[in-house]
Amino acid sequence: MRIFLSVLFLLANIAAVLACPEGAETLVSCTFKDGVKTLTTCLQEEKATYVFGTPGRQPELEMKRDVRDVDMTPWPGIGGSIWEEAIFVNGDVRYIVYYSISKDPGAQNPMEGGVVVEQYGVELAHLRCDAGSVLSGYPMPLFDAKVAAGQAYSMETGEWE
Repeated sequence: MRIFLSVLFLLANIAAVLACPEGAETLVSCTFKDGVKTLTTCLQEEKATYVFGTPGRQPELEMKRDVRDVDMTPWPGIGGSIWEEAIFVNGDVRYIVYYSISKDPGAQNPMEGGVVVEQYGVELAHLRCDAGSVLSGYPMPLFDAKVAAGQAYSMETGEWE
């Protein structure tokens, strides 16, 4: 019973740390390195935010972008998992935030996520979320926000217009 309550308390704390501000929707949020670092990406009206750092401290990186300036790759509708990614750009560095949901009902870890950091097409880092810490889901609300902002996604080109 104590173990159960401890796990429940830990999960409640993780959810609170990863929570988006009131009125915002979660894009992808999770913890890394057994909760030492957190990533929270949110959507509020026409703004998308990216916050990375140590819980309880000033963020190491914080970005707020118009939804038109955040690229997104929606799930193409095929494959063994449902996945999407949002791409935040800071100077010449791209932060590719992703989640995937396995379609396999027997999957040990059905939801995964992370962030890939790239500069000039070279991977600088790939942080994978702690198992069980990913908060997200299909469809990512960023798609509808981009459409509402006047953009259209072309499945043929894979680009937003």
